[in-house]
Amino acid sequence: MRGTGSVTLVVLVAVVASVSAAVQNVSYEPKRPIPAASQHRLKTLLSKYSNVTGRSAIRDLIARVTESAVLDHALQLSGEAVGSVQESRVSDKTGPLHPFGIDHAIEYVQAHMQTYGFEVELGEWRVGYGPNVISCIPGATTPQEFVILGAHLDDIPREGRAPGANDDGSGSASLLTIAAAVGDSGVKFKRTLCFEHYTGEEQGLLGSRAQAEVRYDRGDDVVAMIQQDMTAYHLSMDDAGVAFVTDPRAVSPDLTGIVESIAREYADPLLIVHPTVLSGTSCCSDHQSYAESGYPSVGLIEPRGYTGDPQYHKVGDVVRRDDYDVEQITMTAQVALAAAASLAEIIS
Repeated sequence: MRGTGSVTLVVLVAVVASVSAAVQNVSYEPKRPIPAASQHRLKTLLSKYSNVTGRSAIRDLIARVTESAVLDHALQLSGEAVGSVQESRVSDKTGPLHPFGIDHAIEYVQAHMQTYGFEVELGEWRVGYGPNVISCIPGATTPQEFVILGAHLDDIPREGRAPGANDDGSGSASLLTIAAAVGDSGVKFKRTLCFEHYTGEEQGLLGSRAQAEVRYDRGDDVVAMIQQDMTAYHLSMDDAGVAFVTDPRAVSPDLTGIVESIAREYADPLLIVHPTVLSGTSCCSDHQSYAESGYPSVGLIEPRGYTGDPQYHKVGDVVRRDDYDVEQITMTAQVALAAAASLAEIIS
C-alpha cells in the first residue's frame, strides 16, 4: 500500500462515507417466504444445473451480444454520444421543466425495445417520477411463468450533470444489447422472458419494489429475477470479472448457485467468475425488491462491489475513462443472457 498513514485515514473515511451513501435510502423490508412450489422448483433446477452441459443454441445466442452495441447504448445513456441530449436520469426530474431528464432515457429504451419486437408497458408507480419500462416476449408453452432480467435506468447526483455510465448505465445498456440479440435471432422460449428497466432505485429501490408488488398482487409465477447493476468498473490490478451478491436477505442462495454454475459453463475465458465481491459492499439493488416479495432473485456485480468505483454517484461516472471496461460489461451480459435463456428454456 502506497502513501502515508494520514492518506490511508482519508481513504478509509472516504470508503466509509461511500458505503454509507450506498445504503442510506435502503432498508430491508419484511421478506415474504418463497412459496413451497417455487422452492421445490428451485431445488430441481439446482440439481439440474449442478453439472451444466453447454448448448449450441445458447452459445450462438450470446455471441450476438457485442461490445460495439453495449458501447453505443452506454454512450447514448450517459450523454457522451454525438447527438445525445441526455443530461440526467434522476427519477423525479420529469416533464417539460426537465426536457433532458429521465423522460428522454425512458423514451429511448421504449423505442428500442419495441423495435426489437417486445411488448412494452410503462409502469407508472408514483406521480412525479418516471415510470418503469417493462418489456416482455410471451412464452411459447408456459407463458404464466416469468424469467426477468433487471437493471435500473435512473442515476444521481441530483444536481447538475448525472451521466451514471456505470451506475447503472452498464446494466441498462446490457439489457438493451441482450434484447437486440434475442429479437434479431427470432429465438423463442417456453417461459415468458421480461426485461425490466427500473426507476427510483437511487431513492430506495422504489420502482422495483412497486413492480415486484404488482407481480405479487397479480399472482405472477416468477421463476427467476436476474439483476445487473454496476458491471463496468475494472481495477487495473484485477482480471476482468463478475461477482455475485450473497446476502440471503436480498437474493436466493439457490438461484445464485444455479446462475453461478451456468456462468462458469458459458462465460468467456477472459471473464473470472467470483462467488462474491472481492471488496466493497454488495448492498443494495433491485434484486432485493423481488426477494422481499417472495421471488427468487440473483445479483450480478463488478468484483469490487457497488462502492468500489471511485466515480460512484459522481459527475465523473462516464464511459470514456480508463477504468470503464465495455468488454467486461459485454461478457457479464453474455453470462446473464445464458442464465436467462437456460431458465426460460430456449426452444432450439
